[in-house]
Amino acid sequence: MKFGKEFKTHLEETLPGWRDKFLCYKPLKKLLKSIPANDNDDDGLDGLEHWFVRILDVELDKFNDFFLDKEEDFIIRLRELKGRIDRVKEKTNEVGAFTSESEFSEEMLDIRRAFVTIHGEMVLLKNYSSLNFAGLVKILKKYDKRTGGLLSLPFTQRALHQPFFTTEPLTSLVRACEASLELLFPLEAEVVESNSENQIEPPVNTNIADTASHGRIQWTSTGVHWLH
Repeated sequence: MKFGKEFKTHLEETLPGWRDKFLCYKPLKKLLKSIPANDNDDDGLDGLEHWFVRILDVELDKFNDFFLDKEEDFIIRLRELKGRIDRVKEKTNEVGAFTSESEFSEEMLDIRRAFVTIHGEMVLLKNYSSLNFAGLVKILKKYDKRTGGLLSLPFTQRALHQPFFTTEPLTSLVRACEASLELLFPLEAEVVESNSENQIEPPVNTNIADTASHGRIQWTSTGVHWLH
């Protein structure tokens, strides 16, 4: 599959609110076709390159702003989820705080869904980073071929050091999310990790059944359990 079609497919399948945050790949391709090919005018080429770099800089700013905003959002949401888990733990030490397995199950499943959702979005953001970088490289190569310029290498080097392509902090957040899932819901964590790229949501944990009986909760290395 050609990159343009692959890019379009990813764009159609991503979250609707994200679509205008991607590289304007098709418009940039059309723009390049309107540029006269290899006119061998150094002054004209310098001016053309300056103009095109400004266009690409706008795209970089768009990537960086969106990426950093989402990364900050993930940090806040994971912190809030940690707070929810801590509050559940506190409630387990209070007599009558959870009167049934049904009540406990509902709260834990809601937390699980929140973890799975944020994990899926973080994986999407990693894909966002790599897809936009790949699209940028394609456009730069087309520019060089069309104009005879040498913009591809220096601009690619710049892009490599932009926030949107600095994914180490995001990778750490993904691992922290997976570690929390593994601790709280071991069976689901295995499914989430193995299907990260496919965005498949794991099945409901049958160990936390909705059976409405009285008991107490035990937090162990194999997950969270309701003891009768």
